[in-house]
Amino acid sequence: MKFSDFIPILLTPLFLALMFFGIVYSDSKIYIHLTRYFQGVALNPPAGWLSSRPLIPLLVSPIAFFLDMPFAWGILNTFFWIGSTFLIYSITNHIMRSRNAALSSAILLSSAPPALLYFGSVMLEAGATFFAFLTLWLYLKFRNERKLLFVPILAGVGLLAKESTLPVVLSIVLLGLIDKEYRKTIKFTILLAIPAIVWQTYTTLAFGENYITHYLRAGIEYSQTRYSTPFYSDLIDILKALALGHFPLGAAAVLIGFINTSDRKLNLNFYALLIPALASYAAWPFRDLRIAVVTYYATMPVAGLGLEEISISLGSKPLLNKIGLRNIKILLYIVNISASILYVYTNLGRFSPPWEIYLFAPSSLKAGL
Repeated sequence: MKFSDFIPILLTPLFLALMFFGIVYSDSKIYIHLTRYFQGVALNPPAGWLSSRPLIPLLVSPIAFFLDMPFAWGILNTFFWIGSTFLIYSITNHIMRSRNAALSSAILLSSAPPALLYFGSVMLEAGATFFAFLTLWLYLKFRNERKLLFVPILAGVGLLAKESTLPVVLSIVLLGLIDKEYRKTIKFTILLAIPAIVWQTYTTLAFGENYITHYLRAGIEYSQTRYSTPFYSDLIDILKALALGHFPLGAAAVLIGFINTSDRKLNLNFYALLIPALASYAAWPFRDLRIAVVTYYATMPVAGLGLEEISISLGSKPLLNKIGLRNIKILLYIVNISASILYVYTNLGRFSPPWEIYLFAPSSLKAGL
């Protein structure tokens, strides 16, 4: 990675985190309770969330002994925000063999509205995104290393951040099938699954809770309460939430990147990433802006390529070609970041800097929609 890429990849999420830091939503109380459980303060855990989402509250708990809870969460999630930006750069560069596309995907990720709303807040989206990216990156980087058994097991621990990390496992299987690396992929996937299997066995026996019971309660039952149907399927709302999750330039960039790619192997890799991600997005009983995050490991590499296509196309136009390709990219980055900030600020009604954290934000399901 060149220094010219390193600086914007680091500073973009850091700058945005200073504006949207430590936000506490109504859902945050569940994760604060779970953090206190791991600290030994709360006696009874929220069992459904303990079974499916234990990792981030566990990691926050020692930090929260020394810092206020929202600040502790903000610190850790800002680290995940920055880490996710570097990881998507590496993943995109590995798949596309293009530093330019990699930088574009990193900027699009770090400035997407769900990142501003949730990546620095008392929520799980930053950690879940980070560990989904880490799992995919470890597979791409170390799948040929036979002796590094700890790598897939380490990645498997990361999957306990949230159930939304699980689609990346299916994408890894599909990537292995495309590359005809059957034994390596099976071995990696089995080792990857061990931490989740062990944890799910424990929570099932101890609390009667697991991924299935959590899906039924937090998904099906909530959808029944919210929409009077166990599975909400308004196509307009579904597409709107997905598009807003990539607002403003990401949605168009994904489509352009996918449509304009003629390389067969690259298209197969896109399918391996996109199909499980979009299927898991569709499988959740209701949609909102936050749930679009589950697709990021698949959509952002494609969006990075698409934004490059947009930049090159604009650079070939009369008058615009006088600006120069590099300056066009910078302008697109500024437009994307500025529009996202404006959109999120309009919905939240205020900023949330570390010295004045927004403690009573609207429901996370309503923010941004």
